[in-house]
Amino acid sequence: MIRAICVSMFFAIISCKENTEHVPTQPEEPKTIVNPEKGIGLKDIFSSDRNTPIKKYGQLKVVGSKILSECDKPVQLAGMSLFWHQWSGKEFWNSNALGWLRDDWKIQYIRAPMGIENEDGYLEDPKTAATIMDNAIKAAIDKGLYIIVDWHSNDLHLDLARDFFARISKEYGNYPNIIYELCNEPSGRTPKDLDETWPQLKQYSQELIATIREHDPDNIIIVPTPFWDQLVDVASKDPITVDSKGEPVTNIAYSLHFYARQHGEVLRKRADHALAKGLPIWVTQCGRVGINFATPRFENANLPDIKSWNAWQKWMDDNGISYSKWSLGTKDETSSSLYPTANPNGYWTNTDLTPEGIWNRNHFRDRFNKGWSPGCD
Repeated sequence: MIRAICVSMFFAIISCKENTEHVPTQPEEPKTIVNPEKGIGLKDIFSSDRNTPIKKYGQLKVVGSKILSECDKPVQLAGMSLFWHQWSGKEFWNSNALGWLRDDWKIQYIRAPMGIENEDGYLEDPKTAATIMDNAIKAAIDKGLYIIVDWHSNDLHLDLARDFFARISKEYGNYPNIIYELCNEPSGRTPKDLDETWPQLKQYSQELIATIREHDPDNIIIVPTPFWDQLVDVASKDPITVDSKGEPVTNIAYSLHFYARQHGEVLRKRADHALAKGLPIWVTQCGRVGINFATPRFENANLPDIKSWNAWQKWMDDNGISYSKWSLGTKDETSSSLYPTANPNGYWTNTDLTPEGIWNRNHFRDRFNKGWSPGCD
C-alpha cells in the first residue's frame, strides 16, 4: 500500500554534447497540498495524470544488493545533486526548479546536501539550514520526486545529527519520497590513514538508524563508508545487521562516490567485491570530472574523462545502481550545471546551461527516452 505521500569534494567531471535549442514551457498541473501531519493520501498521489517517479515506483525497499519498487521490481534511479544549501545554487532549492528538473530534464530524484561545518552551515545557522531543507523536502513531495536528505558533513556530529534526523523522520517519514543520507565523505589521507574508521562509522550509523526507525520504519537509509565514501569493500566485511538498540535493520544501503577523471577500475573492483558479498550500493555523488574543484572553468584543469565515465556508467547500469550527478550549482567550476544568471525557477535554455549542464540535461532525457526501470503501473 503506497503510504501518504555530500563539497568536501575531495573526490570527485564535462564534454559538450550537441543539444538542440529547447523552448521552455511550464505545463499546468494539479497542486498537491503538503501536510506533514496528515500525509498525502492515495487520491492525492493519483490525482495527476503525470507518471511521476513516486507514482511509478512507490515505496522503495532494499532486498539483497538491489533496490526494489513497491511492487518488487528492480529499480535504478538517476538524479541530480543540488549544491551546498548555503552557497551558490541555493536559489534552486524550490518547487518550481524541481518541477522543471522533473519535466524538462526528466530526473527521478534530487539530493539535497545540507552543509554542516563550513561557513553559514548548520553549525552556524541551524534555523536557516533547517528551513531550506524543509522547503526542498516539501517541493520534492509536491512534485512526486524522491529526495535524499543529505547531512553533508565530513565529520561526525552525532548529537546534532540525531536531533536533525529525529525531526525529519517524525515530520516526513510517512512519505515514500524520503531517503536519508547520514554523512557525506568521511575524510582521510589514504585508505589506511583515516579520520573515521568503519567501526566508528558503523556505530554512528547504528545510532542514527535507531533514531530514524522510531518514526519511519520503511524509507531507505544510506550509510557512509570510509575514505570519502569509497571503502565499500571494508563495510561489506562487517555490514550493519542491527541498530544501537539491537533491533534488526532493513532497507539500508551504502554510499559510494566517484569522479571519473580520478577514479577507475581500482575503485570498481572494491565495489564489485562488496556487491559479491551482497552489499547494496547507492552512488549518492558522482561526476565526469576529477577532484580539482578549486580551479575556475576557463583553466580547463578539471575536464571530464569521457572514457572513464562511460565505463562507470556501464558498471552502474549493469548492476542496477542508482546515482546522483554533481551538481546543480553556479560555482565557477567544470562540474556546475548552471551559470549565475539562470532563473531560480527553471525555464532554462542553453544560454543558462554550462557545457556540463547541457550534457546533464541530455543525459537524463536520453535515459527517459530509452525507458526507465519498469514501474508498478
